[in-house]
Amino acid sequence: ELLLPRSDATDDEIARVGDLVLRKSHAYTRLLTAHPKLALTAVDLLVFDILVARHANEYGIRVDPTRIEALASAEERQIAAQVASELGRDLDLQTYVWRMFGMRLSDWRSTLRVRTAQRLYPGYVIRYLALREDRVQVRFLVHRGQKVAQEVVDKVRDGADFATLALRWSEDPTRRDGGLLPPFGRGFDHPVVDVAFGLATGAVSDPFLGRLGNEQRWFVVYCLQQLPGRDLPFAAVRDEIDRELDERPLSTLETNTYTLRWRGEIEQAGK
Repeated sequence: ELLLPRSDATDDEIARVGDLVLRKSHAYTRLLTAHPKLALTAVDLLVFDILVARHANEYGIRVDPTRIEALASAEERQIAAQVASELGRDLDLQTYVWRMFGMRLSDWRSTLRVRTAQRLYPGYVIRYLALREDRVQVRFLVHRGQKVAQEVVDKVRDGADFATLALRWSEDPTRRDGGLLPPFGRGFDHPVVDVAFGLATGAVSDPFLGRLGNEQRWFVVYCLQQLPGRDLPFAAVRDEIDRELDERPLSTLETNTYTLRWRGEIEQAGK
């Protein structure tokens, strides 16, 4: 009974072994015991999709089919060119797709367009909701030593470039990009938020203590710009968001912040 699937499940059948029927719930139950992190990741992805779908419906956000087609066609051409270049002209795209994915070319093309739409919706929703709020964009630096943090502040106030100093001294992975963070609102889960909103454009903060992981560190923030929220319909800013996503794709930090904020609010509303 530990190995055989439950016989009373009634959801969709996915396979048969003799007279035993395997169903979707059996697959998830087995995955949960064999690879619990993978199973929970799948659940998190479903929750994320539901959050995005709710906001898309609430604000009338829709993906333009012509943009889906343009992006999917461009990706298909890129893959076809890569197959021809790396595997030779004897292997066409149809054969490659069948060998790699076990799919007919028409089915793969349909799946590619669905995946493209699924990638576009989170970008539209997250960037549109951010655009409606007051936001700030900053560079920041983190260091164990207060003396180093104060030296950075003094140098910036004397005209030094903050990004260069962050690259040299910061202990956060963002140092590689000069400590740059994407524009964020007050719901952003980061130690610099309160200080950042109190800075004028071009100003640098005094060093202050905050937590990085499980440790207290000294932070310094440099304000690049304050961005007032704009209460506009999605259709009015769709092209702007498209250009922004092309230039700066959605980051993991933005996605995680969105999920934590809105999942928490929905859970609270359901209590």
